[in-house]
Amino acid sequence: MLYLPTDSLDPNYYFALEEYLMTQKALKEELFMIWQTDFTVMLGNYQNAYVELNLPELEKDHVTITRRNTGGGTIFTDQGGWQYSFISPRPQGDKRHEDIDFQRFMQSIIHSLNNLAIPAEMNSRNDLAIHGKKISGNAQCFKGDYTLHHGSLLFDSNLSAMARYLNPAKHKLISKGIKSVKDRTTNIKNYCPDGWDAKTFKDALVKEILGDQPNYFQLSEEDEQAIQKIKQEKFESWDWVFGRNPQFSLVNEAVLAGGLLKLHCQVEKGVIQSLLFEGDFFSAHDLSEVEESLKGISFNKKAVQDHFEKHYPQDLIHNISNQEIVDTLFKDL
Repeated sequence: MLYLPTDSLDPNYYFALEEYLMTQKALKEELFMIWQTDFTVMLGNYQNAYVELNLPELEKDHVTITRRNTGGGTIFTDQGGWQYSFISPRPQGDKRHEDIDFQRFMQSIIHSLNNLAIPAEMNSRNDLAIHGKKISGNAQCFKGDYTLHHGSLLFDSNLSAMARYLNPAKHKLISKGIKSVKDRTTNIKNYCPDGWDAKTFKDALVKEILGDQPNYFQLSEEDEQAIQKIKQEKFESWDWVFGRNPQFSLVNEAVLAGGLLKLHCQVEKGVIQSLLFEGDFFSAHDLSEVEESLKGISFNKKAVQDHFEKHYPQDLIHNISNQEIVDTLFKDL
């Protein structure tokens, strides 16, 4: 197995690196890497950012929002934890390698953790846990002739920040009979020898997986340039992170000084398709014109604020400010 040492804290770099290795590098054997990020939330490929995330908190704290190539749920990562990636060539003509299979990769991590006296076990189709509390989520996809399997390891992560930033699906919370993300997660550090920090843990884990003399893999300057191109053009783009959101609609309302304001909005690929005003308020403006003007605007609070400031500098509704309209539209998002 090849081992690629890493030192970046940029999640988009790693997602671009994974894609590059699978689509352009033609690896002949399996590769493993373990990496960290600054405060980041990572959406699964098929998830809706407006449902999964507490966007006001993330924007206030300048947390990176990104989206993976793989499916699964949203996770929070920071320098208190680790992410690992396996990139494995797929045997051609073997039908068994055409389906998602978490077992082989997760068992490798479980075995290594158990050898370090950390009582990790499989908790669901793609989670690892210690005594029923999640320490790792895993995801997988195919690209070309390769399988990508990557996962997270909560070593000493900021679980309070995780609870603030994520809006877990209600069915997950209800089915597990718990109150919050923080209630169902734990840190691996609690089960390690005293004095272990994140680097000590990482070094011990790598030794368990790869042995004393890893087969190091190095990237060339040409490789790095190609990775940066993928990062900038795909993973850092608004279209990738927000434009891939599934179509959805919302109805938000507020009782304000000028009366009841209800907003009906339809969004597709992160762009407003329609917005309708409803309520018992008064307005001297033709709001249908405003509704039409908002079509095609990014469903983003700042983009809508900028639109109002540029085209409608005066308040549109009697005793309801334009800012209150925007705040109502993005209420609880």
